[in-house]
Amino acid sequence: MALPFIQKIKAYHPKAEIYIICKEWVADIYKNHKDLTKVIPLSDSDIKGVYNITSKGKILKSENFDLSYTLTESFRSALILWLSNIQIRIGFNAQWRRYLLTKPVARPTKLLHRSEKYLKLIDEKLNDETMPKFFISEDEKNWAKIKMEQIGFKKPTAIFPFSVGAGRTLSAENIKKWIKGSSKKYLIFGSINDSNKAKALISNCNNNSVKEICGKFTLRESISLIALCESSIATDSGLGHISAALGIPTVSFFGKGNSLETSPLGEKTKVFKHCNPCRGNKCRNNKVGVVCIKKISKKDVEFAVNQLIDQ
Repeated sequence: MALPFIQKIKAYHPKAEIYIICKEWVADIYKNHKDLTKVIPLSDSDIKGVYNITSKGKILKSENFDLSYTLTESFRSALILWLSNIQIRIGFNAQWRRYLLTKPVARPTKLLHRSEKYLKLIDEKLNDETMPKFFISEDEKNWAKIKMEQIGFKKPTAIFPFSVGAGRTLSAENIKKWIKGSSKKYLIFGSINDSNKAKALISNCNNNSVKEICGKFTLRESISLIALCESSIATDSGLGHISAALGIPTVSFFGKGNSLETSPLGEKTKVFKHCNPCRGNKCRNNKVGVVCIKKISKKDVEFAVNQLIDQ
């Protein structure tokens, strides 16, 4: 959701060198981005404790940045920028950090998608629906083609069923219903911690051609493999956002949170909402007409996927 901001900031400052400072585990998102000069990844230990935060601020100070934006609303991110002595520091006025910023920006009063909200830091009058872009090198593309051949699939449908939130994880029961009888190939993505759940899912869908690569590849390698998929079925997760941003036809099932604020961005994305914003792991909403994930049929999913593929 930060990618549109990067693309837009380059348009506003075409001659600038642009650095992005981010947590280590998302650094691969920004690799090879044509608008970025450098990515500075921070580990959890880098931003934990007064000593480490102060040290990181001093290191950034040596880079002599002219202008900075903090997209997050945390006190810590504004403190690091203040410690780095960057001349202009722009961010949302939140969490008692007004005095750490040279230009505190009022948070939008109406609900916006987070990507649009970030753009308000550039210009509060800016109304833009910039789509995120990934940049995959030729070496990465060639590697992915070879690896996909080794896996034994060609243009499979990706499945991203897992989430850090239990209430967002797609059940084996639902996935089995949605892919039953399909002749397509399915490839399950996830972390190393999802491997056993993926194997259980495969055994539950024994009449389908399903394989899993959970934890077998880096995030960047996974991005390159996702780019070769025909379509994807995704829970509300980071991989679902990546698939949508890559332009892969992505059917996303959105539960907790608010899809108006954090749904995946892409030209070929269909969002199924259930009891949204979700009230918890157990359904407690008795309103008539609620679209519950359990009521979404195989026909619904197939229609959405085929419609996106045909666009």
